[in-house]
Amino acid sequence: MKLPMTGGCLCGKVRYEISAQPVSTANCHCRSCQKSVGAPHLAIFVVPTSSFTVMGNYREYITIAASGNKMHRNFCPECGTSLFVINSGFPQFRPVSAMTLDDPSDYKPEKDIWVADAQPWDVMDPELPKFAGNPQ
Repeated sequence: MKLPMTGGCLCGKVRYEISAQPVSTANCHCRSCQKSVGAPHLAIFVVPTSSFTVMGNYREYITIAASGNKMHRNFCPECGTSLFVINSGFPQFRPVSAMTLDDPSDYKPEKDIWVADAQPWDVMDPELPKFAGNPQ
């Protein structure tokens, strides 16, 4: 992906910049992600926390993942766009919502995760590896 990567919310009040390549990309099908974005899965890319800078005020809502980790889901308080997550089990990384990138066409998922929770009508790319939960 082209660096720096930039993105933000629908109304533009929260912006971010990323200075490092993603360490992982995935389509997450867990129920928590489904509900947080109102879609069958959340396209995410994971970057080192040290490379992630946020400009603007955002809000946080904490959920508990199937793993037991606290998921700090961060969103724009004005327009509600789901932007990024802080996973208590992996504070050194930031999962970011790929569709909030200024150029989301650069995003390429490497795998489907939490497919045990996938909706039966969601169409997944048959070429991508599938994991019932988190990949080992």
